[in-house]
Amino acid sequence: MEIDIQSMAKRDRYLLMTNMIVPRPIAWVTSMGADGTLNAAPFSFFNVMSATPPVLGISVGDWKDTVRNITETREYVVNIVPEKMAEAMNITAIEFPPGESELPHAGLTTFPSRKIRVPGIAQSPIHIECRYRDMIKLAADGEENYWVMGDVVHVHIDDAVWENGRIRYDILKPLGRLGGSWYTRIGEETLLQMQRIRYADWKEGR
Repeated sequence: MEIDIQSMAKRDRYLLMTNMIVPRPIAWVTSMGADGTLNAAPFSFFNVMSATPPVLGISVGDWKDTVRNITETREYVVNIVPEKMAEAMNITAIEFPPGESELPHAGLTTFPSRKIRVPGIAQSPIHIECRYRDMIKLAADGEENYWVMGDVVHVHIDDAVWENGRIRYDILKPLGRLGGSWYTRIGEETLLQMQRIRYADWKEGR
């Protein structure tokens, strides 16, 4: 199958991209408007940009509450979504009217941050506090997307998912995004451990 992605309809292109690039981690972002209203929304166009300096990136379609809040207050929290909070996360994906917080509708409460004003989601075991670094506008065919980069300034990890300096994925059970309405879960039965091979070891063992 050969596909000319540039000539595809926008909807078909979106479906192809989101079905190919899987699984995707989910950034459950809390942000705060200038009036103090809290916003929560999930984004699966998300990943680590750099470890040194520690930088995360999320892509947001259109000028949504999240982008406006981040550019106004220059702070936000990336919360990691455990499997048990899937339904609550899905409620926060609803496009509520501007200025209306998603948290109470999803039965969520807040967790105080250490270095920024914006709180995290208490029901998430990992809170990554970020300060706005930069933003790139990606525009084509009448659509606009915003790639937001943030410096990680503090991290809180629940002791229940932390053991010997490592995160227990079998306990965290983070939710991942697939294409369409599909998600994936990570648990003990799906984990695969593989050590990276040094060239010298590989050459010696051939």
